[in-house]
Amino acid sequence: MIKISTTKSGDILGKVKNDIAQQDTLYLIVIKEVWDRIVSGDKRIEYRERTDYWDKRINGREYQYMRITNGYGNLTRPYRLYQYTGATRVMKDGVQCFAINISEDLVVESRDYIEDNTICGYSQLPSTSSYA
Repeated sequence: MIKISTTKSGDILGKVKNDIAQQDTLYLIVIKEVWDRIVSGDKRIEYRERTDYWDKRINGREYQYMRITNGYGNLTRPYRLYQYTGATRVMKDGVQCFAINISEDLVVESRDYIEDNTICGYSQLPSTSSYA
């Protein structure tokens, strides 16, 4: 696993090369509470309800990677890039879902938290104030 760190100028060090094609990566967005459980190791499976939206993105698709981001904004948000091992259909709380493995040994690259006070370009507020 490559740990990501930033310099004072905001340059990202250790980032996996941009040769990972978008069509080879499944993108998932999670809220802070879920992100904290992922980083702590309490959450090892990510569930997505089987809807038309997720059926199109998961069912019958081949991905090499999966990127989970805490919120929107790829350059300013914490993320983890995983090797994608597929999705299994399961019943969770009476609802059919896709279960996706997000165990620590599948992490290829991560930026678990932002170390400095990055300013969000949209709101002009600190984008990571809850991660201080």
